[in-house]
Amino acid sequence: MENLAIDFELDPLLKLDKKLIRQKNGKLLIDVQGELTIHIGHSCFFHEPSLALLELGVALKEWRVKDSEGENDFYYFTMEHDEREGPILSFIRKSENEWQLFSIWQEFEHESTIASEVLLKAVDQYLTKLEDILLRKFNIKYSYFTRF
Repeated sequence: MENLAIDFELDPLLKLDKKLIRQKNGKLLIDVQGELTIHIGHSCFFHEPSLALLELGVALKEWRVKDSEGENDFYYFTMEHDEREGPILSFIRKSENEWQLFSIWQEFEHESTIASEVLLKAVDQYLTKLEDILLRKFNIKYSYFTRF
């Protein structure tokens, strides 16, 4: 089983409309853009220079709250892309403690597995870091957009 890192960088030129923030407008889900990189071991599995980071964060947060033990598959589809092509990112449970990653934009076919604790830790680190930055810079919380 391998290590997993989910890293991001907010668009350095990102400016958000203060009115949308006050209104907690759903448009912010797409407006909060940045670079997302996922490494499995030492290899880059996924790299997208412009992804809706908040939209992904909200989807991951809902998955973690509704399924805190990580027992169900996760699929991320974005409003900005045709769902029929497949998920931008998915975590597919292979056994009680093993997961595989898949993306229609993946850099390579991931055939080995990721341990549940490794996957959940990487997801939780992404969520914590993203919300910390969004709170500090824009006063945005996941709870503005989640449905749980």
